[in-house]
Amino acid sequence: MCNRDSKVFVADKLSDTNKKQLNSLKVEWVEMRDHEGYKRFKKVLEKLKISHKDINGKVDKKLEAIFNEIFK
Repeated sequence: MCNRDSKVFVADKLSDTNKKQLNSLKVEWVEMRDHEGYKRFKKVLEKLKISHKDINGKVDKKLEAIFNEIFK
């Protein structure tokens, strides 16, 4: 499923088995299709001590600006 040296695994959808495997390998994971996947992403950033800013307001309203910044 993932390289042994991976610290983070980001996927559209993960099965419960995949999540258990990643947890046992101590690999942080984010399931983007999950309703609150973005919140787990924040927790992963914090755990790995990666700086970030919280988004205030509705995320879906800001996605266009976020994607424009990412894909410059």
